[in-house]
Amino acid sequence: MRQRPERAARFRFLLLFFLILNPLHSFNAEKILASDLRLGLGAGVRKINDNYLNKVYGSGFVFIPYLELSFSKLLSAEFAFEGGYRKEAPIGLYKEPSVLKISGLEFSVNFHRSLKLFTPFLKIGSGAYFYRQDIESPYVRYRVNHRDISLHGAGGLQFNLRSRFFFRIETKYVYLKVKPFDQTVDLGGLRYILSLGYKI
Repeated sequence: MRQRPERAARFRFLLLFFLILNPLHSFNAEKILASDLRLGLGAGVRKINDNYLNKVYGSGFVFIPYLELSFSKLLSAEFAFEGGYRKEAPIGLYKEPSVLKISGLEFSVNFHRSLKLFTPFLKIGSGAYFYRQDIESPYVRYRVNHRDISLHGAGGLQFNLRSRFFFRIETKYVYLKVKPFDQTVDLGGLRYILSLGYKI
């Protein structure tokens, strides 16, 4: 039952990987070694699209450390980890205790236009997302522990400070529909992120 969703996820990942590599192949090693490197740490709130899970667990805090490698004034690549979402809540008819955890490893291509005081940017990428739900039932222990590959997109504004530091406001959307059993669950949703970074 899970072969088709997994094949679709692999196809989306390979397609995006090709689209990402296509504009990057023109950069030689010397340009990459001379590129700007940026480190940052973001924090914010993430939503869950699924109506039932949103009612049970609601929005949650996320933190996002990232590394960005700039190839030009218009293009950069970013590696990020999204973690921190962990919610405990009673669930089901008998209000049994449960825990939901969601995290992800992401790769993005960023398109930006550097101006004097600020830099608007758009990004598109793919990620490996991990989700786990545990329900402590006196009858049967219920556990879902899966991963999936999907897509995300984001946009925002970077404020360039006088020093090497910069500040970002970002809105990100993750498409993440999973099917651990027979029912599709939408774990995707918006993220509202503030971050502080440093240009090395």
